[in-house]
Amino acid sequence: MATEPTIAAGRGRYLPEAGAFQARLRLSVAAPAYNEAEGIGRVVESWQQYLASRADVEAFEIIVCDDGSRDATGAILDAIAREHHEVRPLHFVQNQGAAAALTAAIAATRFDWVLLTDSDGQFPIENLEPVWAAMRRLGAPAGIGTRQKKDSRFARFGTSASGMICNWFHRSSLRDFNSAFKLAWGPLLRALSFEAKGMNYSTEVTSRLLECGVPIAEVAIEHRPRTSGASSMRMIRGATHRFLFVGYVGMRQLLFGIGVLRRPLS
Repeated sequence: MATEPTIAAGRGRYLPEAGAFQARLRLSVAAPAYNEAEGIGRVVESWQQYLASRADVEAFEIIVCDDGSRDATGAILDAIAREHHEVRPLHFVQNQGAAAALTAAIAATRFDWVLLTDSDGQFPIENLEPVWAAMRRLGAPAGIGTRQKKDSRFARFGTSASGMICNWFHRSSLRDFNSAFKLAWGPLLRALSFEAKGMNYSTEVTSRLLECGVPIAEVAIEHRPRTSGASSMRMIRGATHRFLFVGYVGMRQLLFGIGVLRRPLS
């Protein structure tokens, strides 16, 4: 599934040429981490081993931003980095929120394609294969992995409702607007400006890509229940922030439509 390919000519310098879909992957993984000491070592090691084993990956790096963790997350990442040169951790002295950590990780990436994911193990790295295959088939510079819903009913309701509203604002039809598992052309992603501070980063990345008019491939992926760490989402506050942010997304689209705001990268 993909949105309509309505790419503006002025944004062409941020988009891949056709040959980029046939070349071997030069991939950056970008992820935030906060108090994930229980599982972060296992997760990052699995990423490193999987990417090192793939014949179609020419080069890769793993950028994880430790968001001021109060446990051993940072120390574990540093230890892995000493063993594997592809792992490059970033460290915030104080907690700034998942969105700020992911934004810092994206800014530090260097390779052609950037994979965005969580560091809690809910998204197996093997999901890269179906997302990349769908993007190559469609020639899409961005892809989203559609989760098989395994969250709580409250979380599923919030995700579905906010995604439906965001799709209406954007005139899109993405099945999982808020999925954190995304793959995108690096120059495009690094050129975008992100404003979210908390857990709305997944919604914002999708919204910014759609604002640029790029086609987005969407494919079903595996999504596992969290087995370690603790979710940063607080139920009532998180829901309030989510729907305030969705309202902001809608206001942006209105202001684009009446010419008050200039579209990104135009």
